[in-house]
Amino acid sequence: MSGTVIIKQKEIGRGRPKICIPITEQNLTDLRRTAQEIARVPHDLVEWRADFFEGLADSEACHEALELLREELPADPVLFTIRTRPEMGEADLSADQYGALNLRVIEGKWADLVDVELSCGKQHVQSLIEAAHAKGVYVITSRHDKEMTPAPEKIVETLCLMQDLGADIVKYAVMPHTERDVLNLLMATLTMKEKHASTPVITMSMGKLGALSRISGELFGSALTFGTAGKASAPGQLPAEQLMDFLRYLSLG
Repeated sequence: MSGTVIIKQKEIGRGRPKICIPITEQNLTDLRRTAQEIARVPHDLVEWRADFFEGLADSEACHEALELLREELPADPVLFTIRTRPEMGEADLSADQYGALNLRVIEGKWADLVDVELSCGKQHVQSLIEAAHAKGVYVITSRHDKEMTPAPEKIVETLCLMQDLGADIVKYAVMPHTERDVLNLLMATLTMKEKHASTPVITMSMGKLGALSRISGELFGSALTFGTAGKASAPGQLPAEQLMDFLRYLSLG
C-alpha cells in the first residue's frame, strides 16, 4: 500500500498537511451558502459532517447534499462523515444503522472518501472498506477519544490495526489534559512516520492545549488538519486562513 493517497490531484501524505474544512449545516440552503464561503478560503478538501444534517435518514436528501457540494466545489475531494456520539458526534445509531447509512453513499459513489469509525466494530469496518474499494471510494478509519490521551504505544497500536484492516488513511484524535498528553500524541505520530508509513496518518490533540498538533503535521507526520470557514466541528480548530499561514511558515520544503 502506498504511503500517499491522491484524490482529484490532491496528494495526501506528502509535503504540507492538507487542509480539510468540515461542514456542519443542518439543511441544504445553509449547506450551499457555506460551500460558497469555503470556495473563498485556503483549503484542499471538505468534510460533510452528515450527523448534523436534519435529512440524514433521507437518501434523496443526502444525495442532493453531496451533489450540491460537488457542484459548488468541483475541484475538492469530498469526505462523507457520520460522527456518532461515542466519537464526539451528533448521531445516535446502532452499528447496523451506521453501516447501512455509509453503505448507501459508498454504493452510489456519492463521495470521494468516507470516514469509518473503528468503534463500529472490526467486522463492520472491514465490510465497509471492502465495499468502498470495490467502488473506487477511499476510506479514512478513525478513532476519537473525548476523555483522554492514551499512551503513545496504544495510539500506535490502534493506528496500525486500522492499517491492517485495509484503511487508506488512518486517524486518531485525542483529548489532552496536560502538556505531556500533547507530547505523547506527537510521539505516537512520529513513530508512525518512522516505522509504519504504509498509509497517510492523521492525528490531532484537541482544544487550545493541543493546537500545536494542528500546525506541526509536516514535522511529525500528520498528513491532514482541519480548519474552519465558520463553525468548528471540534474544539481547537483554527480558521483556514490562519492555519494556512502557520503551515506555510513551518513548511520544511
